[in-house]
Amino acid sequence: MSTIKKKIAIFAAGTGGHVYPGLSIAKELMNKGITVLWIGTKNGIEKKIIEDTNIPIKYINFSGIRGNGLLAYIKLPIKLLVAIFQAIIILREYRANAVLSMGGYISFPCSIASFFLRIPIIIHEQNIIFGMTNNILRFLSKTVLLGFPMDNKSNKYKFLGNPTRYEDKKTNKKEYQDNIFNILVVGGSLGAKVFNEVVPKAIFGLKKITDYEINVIHQTGKTYEVAQIQYKNFDVNIDLREYIDSMKEVYSWCDIVICRGGAITITELMNFGLTSIIVPYPYAVDDHQRKNCDYLENNNAAIVINQKNFTHEHLTTVFKTLIDNRNLAKSISDNISKLNKKNSTNNICQEIITKIRGNDTYEK
Repeated sequence: MSTIKKKIAIFAAGTGGHVYPGLSIAKELMNKGITVLWIGTKNGIEKKIIEDTNIPIKYINFSGIRGNGLLAYIKLPIKLLVAIFQAIIILREYRANAVLSMGGYISFPCSIASFFLRIPIIIHEQNIIFGMTNNILRFLSKTVLLGFPMDNKSNKYKFLGNPTRYEDKKTNKKEYQDNIFNILVVGGSLGAKVFNEVVPKAIFGLKKITDYEINVIHQTGKTYEVAQIQYKNFDVNIDLREYIDSMKEVYSWCDIVICRGGAITITELMNFGLTSIIVPYPYAVDDHQRKNCDYLENNNAAIVINQKNFTHEHLTTVFKTLIDNRNLAKSISDNISKLNKKNSTNNICQEIITKIRGNDTYEK
């Protein structure tokens, strides 16, 4: 094995769905002796997240265009050329042995720059369908790492799962307690206004038709006051939090999770083997959350409700069904556990190191 330290550049910006998996990979690569450089933007969440670590970060000027109007498309060619030029300067100086695209808008100019510099491109797609950027870049890449299984015949596509902060933690499945029903509501860092409006009414309806003790932890995001008003004077144990610091704690506590259908959220449900009610975000790019949820539904691994059907009456009925049929809840939990891909971060990093160092083995 060469004693020269190998280098990789990671491209991820904008959303936690790209940045956090990239961060897990970056930390593990560094633990394995690989030098890492992060390329992001000064306006994305990656600036604070990565600057709080010991990972060096460089910035280019680029942003997404979807939903930003016609003017964004008119300006795109110039912005793209400038971003590619900035990325070329950074990558030429850094002299990476390979680059890793986590998808999202920043990956495109950085990967095009890498292609011009003949640096091998590896991409990781978190969702069950390719995002717009990775869908183009996969044709330029040497290796395509998949968070969910896809029907691809080429050997360059490898299903290794999604990195999460909980994949290597020992998680014991929660045993149901008689006459107690613990509900966790998670709408992401910004919350989900529809959850704050619908879930309290559904719980109010549930209390009328069951004598179970109902306990709720509800992560509200920025719409805390909306939820607070809705839960006012409820005869249930309610813990409202704008942000949850320890998801492991609440995942281990709950009987049921209500959440969105992002790839990393779903992967965490798999890690813990949780029974869940998932409401895919209807405005997600390419409707990828709905497609992620289709995979779970096809494996009887979650209850999925489209947002247009997410009414308090329907949710109350689902709650009552899960209370009355604990075998159904256990079956859903068992099925999503079977979909869990173990050792994802380690196996992804071993695959990356394989491409850098020419070693063909990684942990199964």
